[in-house]
Order: sequence, then C-alpha cells, then structure tokens
Amino acid sequence: MKLSDLKTAQQVIEERRQDPAFRAEWDRTAFARDVALRIVRYRTENNLTQTALARMVGMTQSVIARLESGDQPPSIPTLAKLSKGTGMEFDVKITRGSVEFVAA
Repeated sequence: MKLSDLKTAQQVIEERRQDPAFRAEWDRTAFARDVALRIVRYRTENNLTQTALARMVGMTQSVIARLESGDQPPSIPTLAKLSKGTGMEFDVKITRGSVEFVAA
C-alpha cells in the first residue's frame, strides 16, 4: 500500500460517524476532546511537561494526563483551576444537555 492510498484521520472519522454507536460516543466526548486539545496545545506552545503544567495549576500529573486523554469532560472547578493557573480562557455554552465552547 502506498502512502497516498492511506486515508486521513478526518476521512476515517467521517466514515465511522455513519455508525450510530460511534457517532453517539464521538458526540458525547466532543467537549472533553476540545479541552484536551487546548491543554496539549498550551503545553507544547509553552514547552511544558505534564508535570510542570500540573504544578502550575495545582493538580497532579495524572489529572493532566486524564484531561489530555479526552475521555471524560472536566468539571467547571477543574476548568477554573486551569484558567487561573495558565490564563487560558474557557467560554462554555450549555444548552439542551450539550456542552460546547463558544467563540470569545
């Protein structure tokens, strides 16, 4: 198989979203994935390890690792700690049972 024959991650996800079980799980974890991506981006842009970030925000490395996994959405107090320790902003909209970030 050639590299050019491989599908992109986005193509694979779009195909998998046709499966109702996959789509339900994908949608359920959307907010957690958004938080995870923001944390990873912050760490890499600031050259921080998980441990260094954890110290900055008053958490443990294992909590940062769990947040970065994107499996479970963080609590509001956790987002507040991250914001206080890093200056990251989280504008959140909760509507009809869904949670999402809104443009600041």
